[in-house]
Amino acid sequence: MKRSKVVLVAGPAGCRTIERLLEAVEYGRREEGVEIKLERTFERMREIAEADYNINVTEENILNLLPETLRSLRKDALRKIKERIRREPGIYVIRSPATFLWGGTLISGIDYDDVDLLHPDVFLVVIDDVMMVKETLKEDPEWRTQRFSLRDLAAWREQEIMTVEDHARRLKSYFFIVARAHSPRVFYDLIMHTNKPKVYLSYPMTHVSPELEEKFREERREFINSLMDLGYIVFDPITISEGIILTKLEEYEREVKSKGEKPDPNAMIEFEVQYDDLGRVRFSYPYLELLNVSELVEGQIVKRDFALISSSDLVIVYNPLGIGSPGVACEMMYGHRIMGKRVYLIWGGEGRPSPFYTAFCDRRFSNKEEFLDYLKELAEPP
Repeated sequence: MKRSKVVLVAGPAGCRTIERLLEAVEYGRREEGVEIKLERTFERMREIAEADYNINVTEENILNLLPETLRSLRKDALRKIKERIRREPGIYVIRSPATFLWGGTLISGIDYDDVDLLHPDVFLVVIDDVMMVKETLKEDPEWRTQRFSLRDLAAWREQEIMTVEDHARRLKSYFFIVARAHSPRVFYDLIMHTNKPKVYLSYPMTHVSPELEEKFREERREFINSLMDLGYIVFDPITISEGIILTKLEEYEREVKSKGEKPDPNAMIEFEVQYDDLGRVRFSYPYLELLNVSELVEGQIVKRDFALISSSDLVIVYNPLGIGSPGVACEMMYGHRIMGKRVYLIWGGEGRPSPFYTAFCDRRFSNKEEFLDYLKELAEPP
C-alpha cells in the first residue's frame, strides 16, 4: 500500500495560514498536477460537535468550551483524520495550531498523543509580523472579542515555535519556521519536495536607505526566483519586517532626546510596511506598546534567523551593494563555524570585503551571474 505523507502546519492564529495553504494546494495542482488533501482540524471538530455532542460549535465560541470537551472533540477529530489517511493514502496537510491564547490563558491545541497519532513527516510553523497579526485578529470574528498587546502576540509565537519544535525533535521529523510572506511555491516545495536543497539568503538591511532598498528589493526578488528555478528552496529573512519597530523606537527616542524631553508613553508612532499581497500597510502604536515588545522582537530576530540557517543546506550572502553589516557577518560565522554549512559571498563593493566576511565563506563572487553559473556547473546541487 502506498504510504501517505503527513504535514502538520502549526503557527498562531492571525497569520492567514489557511489562505496561504489553499494557494499552495492550487499551485501544486496547476504546476505539477499534484492533489494535496487539506484538513482543518476545526472543521472536523465542528462536524463531530454537531453530530455526536449536539453542540453548535463556531469559530467564535469553540475556545469557550470546557477544557475536557475541547480535548475530546480534538481527539475525535484527529482520529477521523487519521482514519481518512489510512483509507485514502496521499499527501495530507493538517492545519492545527499547537497553542491558543484565549482569555489570557494558554490552551493546548495539540498534545503528545495527538502528534503520536498523526506522526507527521514534516512540521511547519507559519508566522507573520506581530503588527499584521494584531490587525488581522481585530477583524476576525473569532478573535475580535480578545485583546492582545504586541508583546502578548510575540510571546505566544515563541511558545508555539518551542512547542512544535519539541514535537518534531522527539519524532525526528523535519521542522521549519516559515513566514507567511513566502510564496505559495515555497510552501508547496516544503510540503512536497522537502528534500530539495535549502538556501538561507543573507543580506544587509539595517544600513540600507529606503530608496536603495526599493531598488534592491526587485534585484533580490529576481535572484531568489533564479535560485528557485535551479531547484532550491529559499528562506528570505525580510519576509518578517518587525525590525522596523526597533528602528522607529530609536528614531523617536533620538528626537525627544534632542529636545531635552522624555519619551511620552502614549505618543503614537506611525510607520508603513510594504507587503507583496497587501501593498503598503500603515501601523500606529503607542510608544510604550512598542517599547514593551522591542526586547522580544530583537531576540526573536536573531533566534529565528539562526533557526533558518540551521534548516538550510547553505548560506548565500547577497551583497551587491557592498555595504558592511554586523548581522550578516554574524550569520556567516554561525553558518560556517557553528553549523558547518557552506557559505558563499556575492560582493559588489569596491575593494576587498572585511576579513569578518572572507574568513567565514567558502568562495567569493563578484556578481550574481557569476555565482549562478557556478551553481549550474556543479555536478550535484550543494
